[in-house]
Amino acid sequence: MAWHHRIAQWLVADRLAEMTERVAGRSRMAVWQRVVDRLPELSAAEMRGYIRARAIAVISSETERLIEQEGARISGMRSEIVAAATQSLVETIVVQLSQRRRSEPLRQAA
Repeated sequence: MAWHHRIAQWLVADRLAEMTERVAGRSRMAVWQRVVDRLPELSAAEMRGYIRARAIAVISSETERLIEQEGARISGMRSEIVAAATQSLVETIVVQLSQRRRSEPLRQAA
């Protein structure tokens, strides 16, 4: 593989990571508000699926906004941005909830 092809791949991957982080960052609070009340009652697998299902509309909307801002040159990365931003948010919210659970004092039964 030619060196210029490898550099191009690296630049595309870097650009994708940047776009993914922007979409995930813009979506984080809206998704958190949509899921936070339900998460404590769900298992880990259910939690991930629930977050993913509730996040897709927000992430898709934010991705469209980003494409409008950045121009058509990134529209070809739409599906990759949505998938990566969704995965990033799922992991971030699961970690946040785990930290929240650890910091809450244990409740004793009366």
